[in-house]
Amino acid sequence: MQEGPWYIPPVVMQLADGTTMVKPGRAIQRARASRVAAMTGVSRKVLSALADCGLIRRCQPSPEGTCYYPAEVEAFILRTETEPDFWNTVRTRAYLRGETLKESKT
Repeated sequence: MQEGPWYIPPVVMQLADGTTMVKPGRAIQRARASRVAAMTGVSRKVLSALADCGLIRRCQPSPEGTCYYPAEVEAFILRTETEPDFWNTVRTRAYLRGETLKESKT
């Protein structure tokens, strides 16, 4: 995987005395849609559709920029390659809930 911006999410913990402690969490890589598309070979349109279905996460740190998590996209690609019935399962769940695949949230 190529280098990209890293994000360290905060971890908030409630202590026994009622105070709150904030400490850094595990570093994760996130990048803009165009960068993730170049890193993974998945188009921006497909990234957006996958996020709409809830199959991958996206965040929008600014009104103009959308970011995705490259590791999640690569894990998703690996899952579709290793589980031959993956898409059948996703479609069946959507059908049973009376939704289209685009409306479905996994």
